[in-house]
Amino acid sequence: MDFSHARHWYEVSTGDATVDSIIDRIAQDEGYTAVMDNPAADIYLDFFQKFPNAKVILTVRDTPQQFAKSWKVLYESVVQVTEREFSLNFPSFFQWIPAFWYLKRMRCMMGTTHLRLPACHLLKHWDQYPEGWIEEQYTRHNQHVLDHIPADQLLVFNVKEGWEPLCKFLDKPIPEHHPFPHVQINSAAGLLEMKQTLVMAVWLWIPVLTLIVVVFLWACCLRPKKRGKGSQKDE
Repeated sequence: MDFSHARHWYEVSTGDATVDSIIDRIAQDEGYTAVMDNPAADIYLDFFQKFPNAKVILTVRDTPQQFAKSWKVLYESVVQVTEREFSLNFPSFFQWIPAFWYLKRMRCMMGTTHLRLPACHLLKHWDQYPEGWIEEQYTRHNQHVLDHIPADQLLVFNVKEGWEPLCKFLDKPIPEHHPFPHVQINSAAGLLEMKQTLVMAVWLWIPVLTLIVVVFLWACCLRPKKRGKGSQKDE
């Protein structure tokens, strides 16, 4: 995850920068050889057209329903917390951080490319649609990838399968002493734990900052100064 690209992704999402420009920036300026997750997944076909020999990994869940459940938890636990504006009832500081401000606006790009959805609807307005709508978008996305990527350059991969199919596809040896990492990082429990951490940060930053200021003032201004060895006693 590289937040240094956040502003440029935001400009792509608003039409102020081209898709080619972000691909060139990632490939040339930063030297990356792979991308994953959103928003890169929304322009996966642009990446593939520019790098036609690339290998593509389509990660899938056991069922569309399992994906939808995780998607809703992601929205309710992470997106809502980091996108709420500062208020006395919820003194959030996230929208004062440029990367989070860009991320909030960039999320509206999700689902607008090959799925042709209205801006912001996939992640933020899914609750306006009938039950099963998210599952439908998940299935549509997967089918789009299957229809556009040659079979010999595509791996359909469930993380439960572990190292073997992934390493075989990428022509890499299977790590002998390292278990497959982060199997549960996007589980409902993991996302709820992340929410608790974010909410704790929201409520603790003011008292922690106040304590730091008090300690600083005491150390610099309020603490009695020690007399030097050569100072004279008061009469």
